[in-house]
Amino acid sequence: MGRMAGLLIGDVARRTGVSAPTIRYYEGVGLLPSPPRSGAGYRRYSDATIDELLFIRKAQALGFSLDEIAEILQLSRSGTAPCSHVLSLAHQHLAAVDERIRQLRAFRARLAADVSKWDEQRAAVTCTGLCQFITDAEPTPTNVTRPLTPRARTRPGRTRRR
Repeated sequence: MGRMAGLLIGDVARRTGVSAPTIRYYEGVGLLPSPPRSGAGYRRYSDATIDELLFIRKAQALGFSLDEIAEILQLSRSGTAPCSHVLSLAHQHLAAVDERIRQLRAFRARLAADVSKWDEQRAAVTCTGLCQFITDAEPTPTNVTRPLTPRARTRPGRTRRR
């Protein structure tokens, strides 16, 4: 009986730096195609899987969400060049980062002003109960904590196959 060619999940994990549970997760959510299995049920991966996992890691490092990466991979797998779509997404990400920087600069200026005022008032404040510095402060806009990308980044719950 011949041995089935292909890499085992541990080999793929070592070569890519992506853990075996993450590889299974990517398969489960459709980011990676399900690989063929050996007669004993072991997943057998091709070199193309290595390339796609390395691509996924680089795309994540550039700020692309798993949903966006799935779109890019789908375009590529269908024979469509994905680079114009990637460039469009990258422009959206850059605009979101610029907005976040603007918000953080405004927040920093506000916080620095508050801290300076609090330093001047420190001797006169008697804190009993809740801190008077915070209770007397003006509310801060909540959009300072919004996600970096235009799309909300949520991570679906993990599922395990047995």
